[in-house]
Amino acid sequence: MKNNVLVASVIALIGIVFLAGGVAASAYTVSNTVRCEVCGITMNKNSITTVKVVTPNGVTHWACDPLCAAEEAIYYKTATIEAKCYVSGRSIQIDVVDGSVASATVTPSSPPDDVSVVISGNSMADYKFVSTQAYANELMQKYSSHSTDTDFTLPQILAMGGNMFMGTPSYKPVQISTIDNALLIAGIALICAASVSWKLQKKSNMQK
Repeated sequence: MKNNVLVASVIALIGIVFLAGGVAASAYTVSNTVRCEVCGITMNKNSITTVKVVTPNGVTHWACDPLCAAEEAIYYKTATIEAKCYVSGRSIQIDVVDGSVASATVTPSSPPDDVSVVISGNSMADYKFVSTQAYANELMQKYSSHSTDTDFTLPQILAMGGNMFMGTPSYKPVQISTIDNALLIAGIALICAASVSWKLQKKSNMQK
């Protein structure tokens, strides 16, 4: 009797540990991860390359890079793009009204800003915000081996967003990883197994 109770308790305990781990991992993913509303790529909210697009009603939309942010701003027509300079980490705020740049501010305001977008790295999709021309030159020099290195003004990047529109931006839910799902399923299964084992043992004892 005692041995059976012990086995059921151990199984239940292991199940609780698995379930707790799955819940914690899933909660972390949901709270820290978002998907680009244009291309669907998964990204960390706190990454320096992640861009917010805030509409006048206060709703925050997410973009993985300046081009996707431009596509969202064009779609919503009036929005505020909130980003960070990839080199310095300075906050960049771009107000878009009727699909055009109304203003661009950088915090802190020194050195003087000249916000632009740089294509760098191995991919044509590797766009990054920079807050001064000096930072743009620094980034392009870092990736000087790539023929695609160049920078664009804000009106140019908005025009590119319009010309390369990939569809209607929409909320895309974060997908829980296979490992997290496996932990959740294993935890529930073990707890259920422990419960069944306990009931069967109790029924067996009553029949004796």
